[in-house]
Amino acid sequence: MAPARLAEFAQGRMHARIALDRLGLAHASIPVASDRAPIWPQGFVGSISHVPADRARKLPGQVIAVVARACDCPGLGVDLERTGQLQPEHWGAFLKACELASLALRPVAQRSLVAHAIWSAKEAAMKASQQALDPQDIEIRMGADDQSFVADFVGPDMGRLRLNGQIAYADGWLASLATLPPVPSNSGQVCSHFRNDLVLSDT
Repeated sequence: MAPARLAEFAQGRMHARIALDRLGLAHASIPVASDRAPIWPQGFVGSISHVPADRARKLPGQVIAVVARACDCPGLGVDLERTGQLQPEHWGAFLKACELASLALRPVAQRSLVAHAIWSAKEAAMKASQQALDPQDIEIRMGADDQSFVADFVGPDMGRLRLNGQIAYADGWLASLATLPPVPSNSGQVCSHFRNDLVLSDT
């Protein structure tokens, strides 16, 4: 990896280990799979997202990491985005017809940010499902406040899968978090209450 990419990679793992420590797993190791995806410790799931620095515009990069106990949340995905990067001529590549129609009902000033939020929600949903999918195979329905969403997997032979998620906004940034619902267990295993809260600070 290039030095800058290696630094982002290391920062992501560092924040993931901090998050695991807060869940009671100190000094956790997070090996790397052949596709460079993190291999989470047994009993835990997680997700990391990087945005590289934009040196031409002198904008810093950012990284975000989230983890959870697998018994609370069998899958979660996070996506971090610098806003203002997706042009309207590209929306049709990842937005379904129904999503484009819904976007057209919005005030013009809102459309760019909402389109980017939908893209980010799809990225988070794909990570949570641990599947490499076409964005057109996921349909996003935004909540009334644009801070929550439902992701329905609608591709062929995918079965019925629905994820819930949240979106947080800060100046020039947005982040999406998607979670798989917990699977009922008869094992008697007790886990802490899982809170699906996402806060993005610009400080």
